[in-house]
Amino acid sequence: MKLDYILDHMPDEIRRQTTHKIFFPGESIVRKGEEARHVYLITRGTIRVSNEFASGQRFTFGTLDVPDLIGDLEVLAGQKLYSASTEVSTQCEVIAMRSETFLQWMRIDNDFALAVAQLLAAKMYPTSNEAGRVKFLPSLNRLQTYLLKRLGDIDTDLFILHTSRQQIADDIGTSVKTVNRGVVKLKDEGLITLLHGKITMNKTQQVAMKNSLIDE
Repeated sequence: MKLDYILDHMPDEIRRQTTHKIFFPGESIVRKGEEARHVYLITRGTIRVSNEFASGQRFTFGTLDVPDLIGDLEVLAGQKLYSASTEVSTQCEVIAMRSETFLQWMRIDNDFALAVAQLLAAKMYPTSNEAGRVKFLPSLNRLQTYLLKRLGDIDTDLFILHTSRQQIADDIGTSVKTVNRGVVKLKDEGLITLLHGKITMNKTQQVAMKNSLIDE
């Protein structure tokens, strides 16, 4: 369901119980372990979802954008605490509501309830279908898979990854030290080049990187 439809058909009694909030890159909307008192409907921007562990490592396992929800899973599951942390990637706008208001909206609006179910399914399917498989790959394979995923279908003579080593570590669920070791190994194998510390791949390296994963 499109965001415009959701907003246009929001019952007045629900609208009166919501507030509009703006978040900037790097800010957190919710943190793992905080009380799940609110649900947020994203109306603009992109947000990273991550999980932190006792070891201090952080694993970014997904992204949210318009018209995704934050906190819906916890509220519907009857959980008192948020299960993951969210960090704003681009300037973000949300409609915030108390958990009770969110449940009230679902009870009185069947179309909204169906939209919530579809959004939840869309978020959970890739997680169960792929994330677990990637998590158990060796760290070097995870790094290669990540680089190829970031490359995607981009057709360029020189791909430059403008992502910090810390963010790469968060995204593949490992440490910066392990990422750095992997970068050195891929460089030594000629699969990547470093340009002012940034990972780059020319056309030949892009093909070789893809073939190296296929061969394994």
